Amino acid sequence: MKILMLVNWKVAYENQIPEGKQPPDYVVPGQKYWFFRYLSDDISVDVVDIRSFPWLERFEKEKIRFYIWQTLKVLPKLNQYDLVLSHGMQSGIVLCLWRRLFGHGKYKHIVFDIGGFNSAKEEGKALKLMQFASKSLDGVIYHTKSQITYYEKCHPWLLSKSRYIAFGTDAEYFQPTGTPIEKENPYILCVGYNKRDWDTLLQAYEKLRNLQKGRNQDGLADFPKLKLIGKEKLDREYDGVETVGFIPVTQLMKEIEKATFCVLPLQSFNYSFGQMTLLQQMLLKKAVIAANVPSLRDYVTDGQDCLLYEPENAEELAEQMDRLIKDPEFSRRLGENAMQSVREKWNEKRMAQDIWEFCREIVE
Repeated sequence: MKILMLVNWKVAYENQIPEGKQPPDYVVPGQKYWFFRYLSDDISVDVVDIRSFPWLERFEKEKIRFYIWQTLKVLPKLNQYDLVLSHGMQSGIVLCLWRRLFGHGKYKHIVFDIGGFNSAKEEGKALKLMQFASKSLDGVIYHTKSQITYYEKCHPWLLSKSRYIAFGTDAEYFQPTGTPIEKENPYILCVGYNKRDWDTLLQAYEKLRNLQKGRNQDGLADFPKLKLIGKEKLDREYDGVETVGFIPVTQLMKEIEKATFCVLPLQSFNYSFGQMTLLQQMLLKKAVIAANVPSLRDYVTDGQDCLLYEPENAEELAEQMDRLIKDPEFSRRLGENAMQSVREKWNEKRMAQDIWEFCREIVE
């Protein structure tokens, strides 16, 4: 089978495996791309990313939020392929519209619906456009079970063409190195570049500091600070809070391992987001406190391999953070269980096999 994959990020086209990059972020000649490396079938995969002209990249990413040039580049050779995979509707909608207007060709088209097509909107012009476009699809893969309710309401023609496939993280790449938790300058870690509920997290941390002040005569000596990686600046200064911009993944892994524990504060949306961050931290044997939102609850068991709190509930989040600070042994067990859960159930190899089974059904 010959496959074309359209990804909604930039990949590095290298001659050999680069240092410090995850498999989704590079292409090496002669080696299968990303999760395809787990598959033994006779397949070839070409990967086209979103790069174009600088001014057009900015316009596509910041204004219209989908990628035109990516599809235009591949239109002349589409019929060379058996299957086109679009990772996200940002990389799929132009091809969907083309197929509605000018015909399907011999290839099949499957979209990984990462963001609910257009943030799962249920009204307006954007929904009408997505409904028109989605009717050309041959298949949809989604990573959040509850998304099926959105298809039932807004895209019912996709029900027979869609499949829930749990997201999986690379258990070979994200392995604990044994880096010890930072004791002298402890910190609670939050990782994320967008769609994080910073307000709830900051309120909860402030409540946590006030609680510590009230019960400890030494005040906040040796009390964990809050480190935000991916949030370059805040609207004002907060006591005990440190912000850090983008860092390479190899450095990020060390920061995760050194953290006292991690927090993943999300708002509640009925589509996939935050799963990669959650599972990477779990694989690194880290206790995680996460919002109980649809995109995460399929992947964790509260109190066993993760701690959950109600979205936007700063009081409950502060209580969960206090629980892990007071009980390091419980935090350690939570991290151990988290690593095992991902290795056994939410790994990339299992995801690859499930994706391939669905792709073969669609093509055949």
